[in-house]
Amino acid sequence: MTAAIYALAGALIGVLGAFAIELVRSRAENVRRHQEALQLACADFMTAIARMWNLYVELKPEPVEAELNSFYEAHREARMNYERLRLTAASSKVQEAARYVLRYAYGLVRETEGKAPRDDEEERGPLMMLMDKLRELVAAVRNEIGVPHPDDVYKEPDKWMEKDL
Repeated sequence: MTAAIYALAGALIGVLGAFAIELVRSRAENVRRHQEALQLACADFMTAIARMWNLYVELKPEPVEAELNSFYEAHREARMNYERLRLTAASSKVQEAARYVLRYAYGLVRETEGKAPRDDEEERGPLMMLMDKLRELVAAVRNEIGVPHPDDVYKEPDKWMEKDL
């Protein structure tokens, strides 16, 4: 009888040990998948924002309708990618930074249309505000995915942000 109890206890410990190991492995796999999904969502969002930035730089002072339509399409793409990023990110810091990036990217559209800047864009302009928020977004994503020194994000010199460069 004692041998049966020891055998049963040994089997139970073996099963529980295997279950615990599989649980840890599954958790690590879920974290890795989340990190990959977040990286991909952020990369797609930032690609769409970069497209808007490039269009902003390339547009003439008085753009024709076709050029503006490209700008609007780029904004729609950025908006869709923002929603995917928002669904993927666990951190409210990532979500907030991404929303501000989208806001200031739209500020570029408004500026191109000849509209006045919004209150928070008056002092530095939407492009500089966009650059600041892009750095915040990159740092927040790097923090969420576990990159060492997540706040160590390169800041391009302000003078490089002029439209004629």
